[in-house]
Amino acid sequence: MPAQKKKPTRQNTARRGKKGGGAPKKRSKAELVLKTELSPQLHWMYIYLRKAKLKMPNLVLPRRIRSFRPTRNKIMRVLGNAYFDNRTVVIATHTQTTYMNRKGELKVKKIVRLPKARILDTLAHEIAHFQYADHGYEHEEFTRSIFKTFGLKEKCPYCKGTGKVQLEGKP
Repeated sequence: MPAQKKKPTRQNTARRGKKGGGAPKKRSKAELVLKTELSPQLHWMYIYLRKAKLKMPNLVLPRRIRSFRPTRNKIMRVLGNAYFDNRTVVIATHTQTTYMNRKGELKVKKIVRLPKARILDTLAHEIAHFQYADHGYEHEEFTRSIFKTFGLKEKCPYCKGTGKVQLEGKP
């Protein structure tokens, strides 16, 4: 009786250099180090900024991102600012709930934390200002495309995943 040949296993074929053998080689992700300086409250944004830069290589990122928390003394009107001269973005991490007192004045009731999706939407909006300074349809579309590169699993409850946030009306 002739000796039966062993069925080639994955290990045997890998050693012999045949196709399809062995574990596939792992590809390393592109080494991308961002030079953006983040405030300690916003260090979690680094992952999203990196994703956006990998998907959009021509994206102009800010040099510095600062956080902002409003006070109870002054009514906050905006969620973020972009400074063009030194490419700094200031983003609010909290917002105010307001009420009208008996005299008809608008007062701050309490300060509440903004969800990450809303903060990321503000970041996308402010980064879009480095490409398109004025608010227009190009600016809105660019904001949406940046927001979509962040790859959030759940849709933002404020913009429904479109990257367009409706700001609260001014009193």
